[in-house]
Amino acid sequence: MNIPEEKQYEYLTSHLEYLNEKILESFALFIKLATAIIGGVFLLHWKLEENKLSGASFVNMSNMLFWVVGISIIFLIFNNLLAWRAYRKTLSEEYPRIKLPNCFRWWISEVVMGLLILTTCILFSCYNPLK
Repeated sequence: MNIPEEKQYEYLTSHLEYLNEKILESFALFIKLATAIIGGVFLLHWKLEENKLSGASFVNMSNMLFWVVGISIIFLIFNNLLAWRAYRKTLSEEYPRIKLPNCFRWWISEVVMGLLILTTCILFSCYNPLK
């Protein structure tokens, strides 16, 4: 079965768009989860102050949870980026006039997302209110 060239081009470009959306959704998921964890830590801090309980065991658990979420989202973002690059490579092979982007600026936004996530994890670990 021979697929028309227009349909093949449409499929490849729609999949590139899908992967771009997944990258942005992954970053939005990190923002939501980080907000929930930070909110929970502040609530726990408030409750521990009220009850005069020790929060030392909660510090490590909250830091680990934050790091697991952060690293998982970074892996999601870069996995989708690698898949995007593979589809873009296929597109450039099928249609030689469409060049494969080889410079850093094509994926700088994903690197910035990863650095923001790492920075947030480091800042949370340093300034965890349960310390």
